[in-house]
Amino acid sequence: MTSLPAFALAEAAAFVLAATRVAGFVVASPFPGRNVPNQAKIGLVLMLAWIARAAQPATPDLGLDLALFGLVPGELGIGLVIGFTVRVTFSAAEVLGASFAQATGLTFGQVYDPTLGGEDSVPSRVVTLFSMLLFLGLGAHRVALAYALESFRALPLGHAVAIGAAAPSMVDFLGQAMDAGVRLAVPVMAIALAVQMALALVARASPSLQVFSVGMGVTVAAGLLAILGTIDDAAVGLAGELEREGPRIEEVVSDVAAP
Repeated sequence: MTSLPAFALAEAAAFVLAATRVAGFVVASPFPGRNVPNQAKIGLVLMLAWIARAAQPATPDLGLDLALFGLVPGELGIGLVIGFTVRVTFSAAEVLGASFAQATGLTFGQVYDPTLGGEDSVPSRVVTLFSMLLFLGLGAHRVALAYALESFRALPLGHAVAIGAAAPSMVDFLGQAMDAGVRLAVPVMAIALAVQMALALVARASPSLQVFSVGMGVTVAAGLLAILGTIDDAAVGLAGELEREGPRIEEVVSDVAAP
């Protein structure tokens, strides 16, 4: 019969491992987001770790000893793989926003991001925020959290894993996300190209007209009108991409599970 102190130490060790896996997920996932305060992220990690342990009360044979450090990288890797899969799925929106910025010529309008110390273009930031609203509206965050918690059943704490086995699937998912983002931006890019060609022909036919003095305004106006005209189809396409989140997480979890 297991003594109470040993049981408490085993539960504490299991909680540490669960929190490590959840922390990896929170760090790599676009939800709750990079602008969320660290205190809120820590609270989310502790809450999800507590839920994971409450849903699976059977305590493995663990202890607060040096052997615990050998299990931490595997648990962290599982969380990072799941969170990065969600990030890759969401990256279709980031590719779409960057393509819109290039097509409309608004890459010069930059917004400073204090969390990363970098800059994003205005269209990219707008599309990313719109996609996050779509992400939350579709309940994709609930799907991600549910799969993160369900991973404790598919891959129990201390289970041997092969994180590198998920690399081919990750590369495939990244290619699909980039393809979706560029494909949804093709109508706007095609209109922007047509406008640029028309301006070039006008400038060639009448050099004294100095069409490029008004070319920027025409390009931006045409691009914004094209975006407004295709935003419904873009939203449907992004929703379809976000719906592939669950099957992708299942695939990477099955990949990392060592035989």
